[in-house]
Amino acid sequence: MSNMRSLVSALSERPETIIDLLDSELFKIPIDAQTTIQINGAQRRFGELRERVPMLARLAQEQEINEICGLGDLTPLLIPHSAMKSYPLSYIEKNQFDRLTRWLDGFTVYDLSMLDMSKCDSIDDWLDLLDQHTDVRVLHSTGTTGKLSFLPRGVPEMHRMAKVWAAKFDPYPGEPKPLNVDVKEAPVLYCSYRRGGMGHHRLLDYLTIDFYQGDENMVLAANPGRLSADVASISGRLRVASAKGELGKIQISPKLLERRDKFIADQKNAEQIMDHFLADVVTRYAGRTAVIIGAVPSVYQLAVEGLKRGYEKLFSPDTYIQRIGGMKGQTLPDDWEKTILRFFGAKRMHEGYGMTELVGSSRMCPEGHYHRPTWEIPFLLDPVTGSPSPRTGTHKGRYGFYDLNAETYWGGFLSGDEVTLSWGDTEPCPCGRVGPYIHYDIRRYSESEGGDDKITCAGAPEAHDKAIDFILQSIG
Repeated sequence: MSNMRSLVSALSERPETIIDLLDSELFKIPIDAQTTIQINGAQRRFGELRERVPMLARLAQEQEINEICGLGDLTPLLIPHSAMKSYPLSYIEKNQFDRLTRWLDGFTVYDLSMLDMSKCDSIDDWLDLLDQHTDVRVLHSTGTTGKLSFLPRGVPEMHRMAKVWAAKFDPYPGEPKPLNVDVKEAPVLYCSYRRGGMGHHRLLDYLTIDFYQGDENMVLAANPGRLSADVASISGRLRVASAKGELGKIQISPKLLERRDKFIADQKNAEQIMDHFLADVVTRYAGRTAVIIGAVPSVYQLAVEGLKRGYEKLFSPDTYIQRIGGMKGQTLPDDWEKTILRFFGAKRMHEGYGMTELVGSSRMCPEGHYHRPTWEIPFLLDPVTGSPSPRTGTHKGRYGFYDLNAETYWGGFLSGDEVTLSWGDTEPCPCGRVGPYIHYDIRRYSESEGGDDKITCAGAPEAHDKAIDFILQSIG
């Protein structure tokens, strides 16, 4: 008992160290001790960030929250994920990257006000400038809604992102090892572009730094180039405008259209790039244990291309294939999984749950559940009223969370996911892990239900709007 008290005290003082625990330690912490750690950690984070993150300062003022006394006090401070794309699209259309930077400044502890953005005329240039002159590493979304989200993650969280990724390969007592070699010995293969500003591009950068001592040969990608944020933005905007019959109204600069056209032209070299990539992988890594990362359509497409070229059972059977990001709106043949396993040679695929706003993701346990680590404080809200569900039993609703790993931005977000969450008190998971867990069936709230952007905490919508307006008005 004294050891548990010491652990609770240590983790409460430094919540960012929770991720240093092995799964066998992390998921053995009693539920009441988890709650104590989370309350203490949230109090610390709120005290550290309230006056340093403008969005949080304004939101706390609007909600009249001056301190965190219990986990319920965090609920009104959860920021809808849509807030990360609350900037006017005209900032991008008119190359007003100085204004976009001041908008971003409202969500981070870093002072970005002195940056000179006068020479930026694309999102890619903007991201590069932030990388070169600040400790902010912006993560952007796919832009499928027609607008990119931008999350200002700091360098400290980037290193933790890599650490959490590696921790998922720690075996839980009584379960087989997810990977039969040390994670540092397994090359990582990403089934898309190597460079870019999305979460997995950033993750690959820090895996290279933190686990492979800068050895780029241990991080492979189906395409060595860059996934342009500008192309992602243009594609999403054109797709949405076309669906609405508003293509004539969209404003895109000639330079960005040239960038899109160049991207399309580069696809003519896709066959040669794939030939070179597969030949290189076979020469250097055939038969080894590898880790495969990618959205299912990308993983499937790589498998199809490989099988078409006569490659089969490329890696060791204990290769770890991690499914991410769902189907991205695509429909695949019924035998898509068999095709993937046949090409890579792995015995099975692994599933996990995470999102850009979370520093880390979690893998599924043998019972089909996603267990929430102590550094992630879960919340469940009624999608109609926004009222929080009781923190006991099992309930369905909109998922929210506070990430204690975040120390350079406010880590409280409302997702667009509908989940079934068991708190682990009345229905502990048979796998033996202690604490809350999410059930397998997860879905996104659709626009037919009003859109996930319109579903917020009870009493909080107006406060969120006012906080965002405050950020925008300060830009001028």
